[in-house]
Amino acid sequence: MPELIQTLKSMHEKEHNQRKFAASLKGIQIDDEAEEKKGTTFEDIKRKALGITASGDDVVSLQGSFAQDAGFGIGMGLGYSKE
Repeated sequence: MPELIQTLKSMHEKEHNQRKFAASLKGIQIDDEAEEKKGTTFEDIKRKALGITASGDDVVSLQGSFAQDAGFGIGMGLGYSKE
């Protein structure tokens, strides 16, 4: 099964590269990075509303419901204190 998935991924990547090349011949620039939106997420807005100023990849952001979702809580193993 993993071989089939890898084959399908390779075929998809090959077709994407061919389409990207054909578009560039017509003068159309296709950016792969444009597909990934780096805007604000719902979690960022929720974190800001709760008064947490740390980014989502910082351990300080694991407070309240974010800590509970990550599996941490009072006495559940995250021995970090903000100074």
